[in-house]
Amino acid sequence: MIKKLMTSSALLLTTMNPTVANLKTDWESILGNYNLTPKYHAFCYAGPGGEVKGSNPNMKIRLASVSKLVTSYWALEKLGVDYQYKSEFYLDGKHLHIAGDLDPIYSKRKLFFLLSQLNNLGITELDKITFDKNVIVYTNAEGYTGNILKMTTSRTATNLKDFFHTPDWNLLKAAYKEFIKTTPVEVIDHLEIRESLDDLDLSVKSVSFVDKNPLAENTDAKKVIHLSPVIVKYLKAMNIKSNNFIADQVFNKLGGEAEFDKFIEEKIKNWLPNLDIDRSNFGKNEKSIKLYSGSGLPEYKNKLRLDNHATCSIIVKVIEEMDKKLDEVGKSLQKIVAVSGSDIDKSGPTQSTIRSRFLSPNVKDSIMVKTGTLYHTSTLAGKVSAANGSQYFGIFHQLRGWKGHAKASQDEIVEQLVKTYGGAQKVDYQKEFFFPAYEVMR
Repeated sequence: MIKKLMTSSALLLTTMNPTVANLKTDWESILGNYNLTPKYHAFCYAGPGGEVKGSNPNMKIRLASVSKLVTSYWALEKLGVDYQYKSEFYLDGKHLHIAGDLDPIYSKRKLFFLLSQLNNLGITELDKITFDKNVIVYTNAEGYTGNILKMTTSRTATNLKDFFHTPDWNLLKAAYKEFIKTTPVEVIDHLEIRESLDDLDLSVKSVSFVDKNPLAENTDAKKVIHLSPVIVKYLKAMNIKSNNFIADQVFNKLGGEAEFDKFIEEKIKNWLPNLDIDRSNFGKNEKSIKLYSGSGLPEYKNKLRLDNHATCSIIVKVIEEMDKKLDEVGKSLQKIVAVSGSDIDKSGPTQSTIRSRFLSPNVKDSIMVKTGTLYHTSTLAGKVSAANGSQYFGIFHQLRGWKGHAKASQDEIVEQLVKTYGGAQKVDYQKEFFFPAYEVMR
């Protein structure tokens, strides 16, 4: 009789407590429906401060573009939530020098903005423009999703000359008109952007790279500042689009592979003290998390392909800690990653990687995620906002070829996660227009 009462009590607790749910079984059942073998894939989840649960939470997995969440976390920790890239423009007569800050978005829109600013400052003729190693100008910076891109100073010089020397504008005239057409009036007014081609006039004779600022000690030189938006806005644009160029530039500014190893080591020890015992599929001396790039794209050393890797449990902890960091300063995870049903642009520089996913009214505005896809990997990680508590999660498929079944199974388990914890709790989110400048140059 006592045994029967105990069994009944256990069943009652399971029924009453939505967190006591066998999501691991649900996951394996979903995989079975798609003929996917559970041992090759990982799914894990945890509430704020809770134990990481699921299937293969400590197995070695490739990150693909979910790496961008780790890059975002590192940037917020090292630079701060309100960090702004600062470029300094020195002018002496007809010589302009640009001292950079490794701003990753010296894009077409940024260059058009800067051209207007220079004209607004009365600059219409320059004999030369010089710039330092911290100025990296890539005109497609806002839209790049290709392989790791190595920029050169000569390419930066060419791009500056092409955009700032208006007498040779040909195709750029049409591009500028489109730029004005697609920029909200309030942004144009706030940033004092010139709307007419007839109001743009700048001639530049030469553009070149220099090791040191030749005007630094020149007391006659005038200095004006260009500030980017706060880095949270940059990271949001990066994550929605899964922009590889921005991610790698941010990663490099923070110190790259070696500095990341130092940054993450102590955190892993504090978050998951038993990980070395629990983890699987790792080599004896392999790190539990390793980033070779900020984007998730592979690096190659001695013809050996090197992919970012970690465990599902580590990624869940990174997302949780990043959410805490943002909450401390009155921000939230939706300021950093794509929000279901809202961030669904299907074209342009902010085209979303989740534009065709999580569109149901049952989950709209309640799932914040980052996707990832490489030829052998399909990943999804983020946070669900549910009535009975938010849950951080990660899903990592290790497979080659078509990714349709992987993505379908990801969507199913995420919706099951939401359902298990009481249904969706919509987050407070208002989509904003992104522009890569903060204020007029002063």
